[in-house]
Amino acid sequence: MFFDQAETTEAHVLGNSGGGLFQTLKLFESARVFVGLTSIGIAQAALECAVKYAQEREQHGKPIGGHQLIQGYLADMATHLDAGRLLCQRGLQLLDLGVRCDTQTSMAKWYATEMAVEIAGKAVQIHGGNGITKEFPVERHFRNTKVMPIPDGTTEIQKLVIGRNLTGLNAF
Repeated sequence: MFFDQAETTEAHVLGNSGGGLFQTLKLFESARVFVGLTSIGIAQAALECAVKYAQEREQHGKPIGGHQLIQGYLADMATHLDAGRLLCQRGLQLLDLGVRCDTQTSMAKWYATEMAVEIAGKAVQIHGGNGITKEFPVERHFRNTKVMPIPDGTTEIQKLVIGRNLTGLNAF
């Protein structure tokens, strides 16, 4: 499609004239939080599967959830999940207030996506050999989390955004 010599009125301009970059950056802020929230949802599902499995699967005469290592895994998973959720909620609140928050949304996206990969991996570990079969949903949760650090800026890009905002120096 080509729009040669197309004209419009000021009333049809979206946003402020010359403000396209700012609008694009605001969209990245929102998108990053939503990728983080998607990761939170997947991680929550993986944690719920792991807790249920730990309560039901017996080994050495008791549910595996009664073993110290499994309880430690579950505690780590729940705590990291809550931290990721709080980072995303802070990003959403700042977006709602209309303030520039690319540092906070980059933190939320980075932490939530990487944390989801870790939680899903531990859920697979708790399931043992069953965790890699399609009979248990943790296999799918793990696959789904592996891609989440990539869209709307990889983890490495999020770190560069945060670092640039902290130092005022551009590394890219």
